[in-house]
Amino acid sequence: MAVRRVGLLICLLAILASSMATTAPSEPLAAVLKSVNDFTLDLYLKEAEMKGPGKNVLVSPLSASLVTAMVHAGARGKTLEEITRGLRYPADKETLEKGFRSLHDLLANTPNVTLEIANRVFVEQTNHAKLNKDYQKTITEVHKSEVQSADFLNNAEKERVSINNWVSDKTQQKIKDLLSAGMVTADTAMVLVNAVYFYGKWKEQFDKKQTYPEDFYITKSQTVKVPMMHMTKTMQYAEISELDAKAVELCYENPNVCLQIILPNAKDGLEGLQQKLRAGAYDLANIPFYPTKVQLSLPKFKLEETVKIKELYQQMGMGTMFDSNADFSGMFDGVPVKVSDAIQKTFMDVNEEGTEAAAATAFGMVAMSMPLPQTPRVFAADRPFALRLRAREVVLFVGSVSAPAAAPA
Repeated sequence: MAVRRVGLLICLLAILASSMATTAPSEPLAAVLKSVNDFTLDLYLKEAEMKGPGKNVLVSPLSASLVTAMVHAGARGKTLEEITRGLRYPADKETLEKGFRSLHDLLANTPNVTLEIANRVFVEQTNHAKLNKDYQKTITEVHKSEVQSADFLNNAEKERVSINNWVSDKTQQKIKDLLSAGMVTADTAMVLVNAVYFYGKWKEQFDKKQTYPEDFYITKSQTVKVPMMHMTKTMQYAEISELDAKAVELCYENPNVCLQIILPNAKDGLEGLQQKLRAGAYDLANIPFYPTKVQLSLPKFKLEETVKIKELYQQMGMGTMFDSNADFSGMFDGVPVKVSDAIQKTFMDVNEEGTEAAAATAFGMVAMSMPLPQTPRVFAADRPFALRLRAREVVLFVGSVSAPAAAPA
């Protein structure tokens, strides 16, 4: 029997906020949070390596993990083993399912920001009756996904447009054309999609009058003028000697949702920072932030990236799901399938008012109290830097800005 294709598509928008309780997470939730956050660094560093120096990077490990969890639920044998290892999932099925239930509940409680997360599985209508009942129960009850029939066999292009419209609607039109022409065909058995939308205002906004063009070092000796925002206030700050870098954390009106900027001390230090992270020199979940007065300069930036999840997963040791040896016998009764493609599109807009994002991931931060210095720390993000968007223990986005848009002439 010919192998049908499963289209797996990831579209995740932005930052998970939350009024998450301050109590310690349950053991299953803690296990899933650890898996997502461990996977975060793997995915970011592999994407940065694939894109090469000087390129912007923005991935949503949370989005990837959420949608891949639905694929994992139907995988068996070697396919299951690879996904479990690659996504750092706990091996125990009950722990994993309880953890994802709790994670969805956790993310649903996010006041003072706009956060929408949606999963939907589109199933070829001739196969819908063959969808394994236990699998369908898992994706609807554990992963909070809707299941919808689609006529891929006779109207593949119409269904592709319909899926793209659903994604666009869920992301406030920030993610358009997630599925390009040809990605959905008459052979498509199923398409799995995760969409996340976030909008949050800064707790303390930047003064637009203090935004003006300044130099940004795209290389050690080459600069471009970019619109630079300015603020001098007490904020969370850290110096990270292991990475030869410093960091600040800017929070939104929900104080549990924050954007971290990790700035290398050297003008051309981003690659070196990534190499240190790759070597395990430092855990970004444990940045020792403390409140201090900071003179901050941060460029306005807008990132729109396409992430080839299929290529990333193949390089990360999860290639079996994409070939004829794929075992998804837990998905359908009598219908062999494989994943045909996996893609993620991300969007992030950071300006004086706050952040709007499409796509998602982090870990708990420990703040230390230290005396305020007499003069403010200078934090001028005028060179390539890394960023993490976190909600409590969850990193929603991770990336790096190497080439922000130039200031208007």
